[in-house]
Parts: sequence; C-alpha cells; structure tokens
Amino acid sequence: MESILTAVFFGYILILVEGFIPGGVFGMAGAFCIAVGAYFAHQEFGGFIAPTLTFLIGALGGLIIVFLEFKWLSRSKFGKNLFLSSSTDGVSNKKLPGKEIVGCQGKTLTEHKPEGIVLLDGKNYDAYCEDGFLPVGESIIVTGVDDFRIRVKKL
Repeated sequence: MESILTAVFFGYILILVEGFIPGGVFGMAGAFCIAVGAYFAHQEFGGFIAPTLTFLIGALGGLIIVFLEFKWLSRSKFGKNLFLSSSTDGVSNKKLPGKEIVGCQGKTLTEHKPEGIVLLDGKNYDAYCEDGFLPVGESIIVTGVDDFRIRVKKL
C-alpha cells in the first residue's frame, strides 16, 4: 500500500513542479508515476478495479492540483511574475509603401552587407541591396518591394 501512495504522491509533486517549470517533462513524469501507482495497485490487489480506481483518482487529483495551482499562482505575488497580466496593442512592422515607391531615390543610413537601412522621403526603411555592399551615405534607387523590405541598388 505504501508503494501505491508513494508513487501517486511523487506524481503529484512532479505535476506541481510542472506549473513552475513548464515544458511537459515533469507533467509527463507525474502522469507516469500515477500510472506506476496503478500498476502497484494491480500487483497488490489484483483484478482491474483497484488499478483503475487508483489511476482515475490519481489523475483527478493531478487535474485538481493543476487547476488550483493556476488559480492560486495567477493571484499570488510570485505568480504575477510568471503570467502575463496585460496586453499591448500595436504592430511589429511598419507598413511598407506600395509599388509607387519603385524608382524613388534616397541614401543609405547604414552599411549594406547586403541589408541595411535607407532613407526615402524622410522615412527609414529596411532594404536589401542588389549590388551587395554599400557604404553609409551612398545614393540609391528603389528597384522593387518585397514582403518585408525594399530592394535597392547603387545609383
């Protein structure tokens, strides 16, 4: 009987650790320990009722631990450092101009090896230089627009 309780107890401890160190390894190890407890119940009591009840009660206990852990952690001082408590609105990339920018002239603000930043109409854009290397301050012309950058070449 002690081996059953020990296996389930270690399973609960590992499931509890999974809440603090996510990744799935500790949770899977905890589920394995609960399954081992069910195996020990089969060895000790035989049949299928004792191992089935051991596994189901162990799994229900694991779910309760996870539920309480996330409810408690999300409200605790320690948990507030682990969970997101606010969101931000915005975009990660500036909207690039359309095909109308092809043929515009500008200059490089950084070295292009072959990527860098160019100044076009007072705005900075990420650009890819078709000529390869370009030094700072070089005059360029826009030859095309990709999904996330502008293609340029030396003027």
